[in-house]
Amino acid sequence: MRKGVGAALAMAMATAMTSVVASSGTATAGELTGAELHALLAGRTIHISVPFGSLPIRYNPGGTMAAKSKAMAVYSGGITEDHGTWRIAGNKFCQRWKTWQAGREQCFSVSRSGSTLRWASNDGMTGTAH
Repeated sequence: MRKGVGAALAMAMATAMTSVVASSGTATAGELTGAELHALLAGRTIHISVPFGSLPIRYNPGGTMAAKSKAMAVYSGGITEDHGTWRIAGNKFCQRWKTWQAGREQCFSVSRSGSTLRWASNDGMTGTAH
């Protein structure tokens, strides 16, 4: 697996969280709670625009997820689809793909300050979105 796939998926998750939170109409400041994160993701398919194409991820209410994208093959050694699990841990959203990201769990915290969202992953990546 190429080194860039982890960073690409981290950016993809940040984009997903930005899109979902922005569309929710929630206006409170500070870190999003686990309940807010769960309500925003459970039962949704998030279509993420990333540098290598589009990555639709389906977050099932029972804690499973699945994605399929021909563009991911470039970053994952030819693997175009994967599935895994997602969960809420405290005020963080965590996911673990079966194959992508070498099956490592990645967790994200998301906070809001006005119209700006700040995200941080457990592997040290951070960013902002408006």
